[in-house]
Amino acid sequence: MEPVTLDADGLRLVAWEQRHLPDLARIYADPLIERFLVMPLPWTGSARDRYVEVQRRHWGGENPRWAVEEDGVLVGSMALTKSFPGEMTITYVTAPWARGRGVAQRGIRAAVAFGFDRLGARRIAWDAIVGNHASRLAALRTGFTVEGVSRGGVNQRGTTRDCWIGGMLPGDLRGPDDPPPHYETLKRQAAFFTAPQPELETGAAGLRLRPVREADLDGIAAACADPDVQRFTPMPRDYGRADAERFLSDKRRAWDLGDRVLYVLADEDDRYCGSVELMLREPGESEVGYLTAPWARGRGWMTAAVKRLCRLGFDALALERIEWRADPENEASLRVAQKAGFTVEGVRRRVRSGPLGRRDSVIASLFPEELAR
Repeated sequence: MEPVTLDADGLRLVAWEQRHLPDLARIYADPLIERFLVMPLPWTGSARDRYVEVQRRHWGGENPRWAVEEDGVLVGSMALTKSFPGEMTITYVTAPWARGRGVAQRGIRAAVAFGFDRLGARRIAWDAIVGNHASRLAALRTGFTVEGVSRGGVNQRGTTRDCWIGGMLPGDLRGPDDPPPHYETLKRQAAFFTAPQPELETGAAGLRLRPVREADLDGIAAACADPDVQRFTPMPRDYGRADAERFLSDKRRAWDLGDRVLYVLADEDDRYCGSVELMLREPGESEVGYLTAPWARGRGWMTAAVKRLCRLGFDALALERIEWRADPENEASLRVAQKAGFTVEGVRRRVRSGPLGRRDSVIASLFPEELAR
């Protein structure tokens, strides 16, 4: 088929021309684009020289390839590719100078409508490397359902990466005035997890919160092997450095997925002194968990850390409710929660399985206006 130009709410999706290539090279040189694209980079040589020709050949196979323009300026790319009969896959890129203007959303709506109406697609698939929250947000906003994670689902320049996968069926497309439920919460969380994890001041002398590092592994192993930690958590018995390495890997993956926010308590010498974590649940809800290393107890640091992380949750992650749970005999954890402003709601019987068998769990909750200063 011949290339088709689409109008998309102030954008134009047009066939690629040589004039687009200098700006496309700038797009491919952006660090965030490089982080999530799978194509070989840097973009040079025959791949660049033959780019326009290759895109026109794709049109001949009914695989549309568009340059996305706004006021004549290249602001992104959009493509549909046949996967198998009845299904196409959408891919898109937004130029760094056009982020935050809904370019991907507008282009997606035009492209998927073309795929369903003109090309007879019965399903349009989407995928993105885990951690590409901007792509995931645009997909959700336009009506895609994120269906799961394909482990090792893509090879990115020789490295196997997990990827989110999803799809859209005819009738799923969402218009500009039809956001999905909790969209503003999803948007704020996507922005948070896309940026580098910030360090946090706590107001407690000698204490700050920072991301976990390889240098913390020995401290994590020592803290998690402590008898009190072992008693009240489902930590592996005989916790050692290998367990700490798995912990670090799991927490980094959770950050990429956008479902957990872990901070390390660090003293003036940057020594690991414990950890505090928000585990995101339903939109607007989270659970807090924490442990203090034996060498840092009795200073009030965990109370300061919990309050600071909960404030981050309410302000940056749009949380509306944070829950705390602990073994009824874990009085130290309860004291921290109460000092932070949590209210005990009750006890769930035998809800947790641990080294002492099935145990009751005290439940408490915190709302933004209750957070202690």
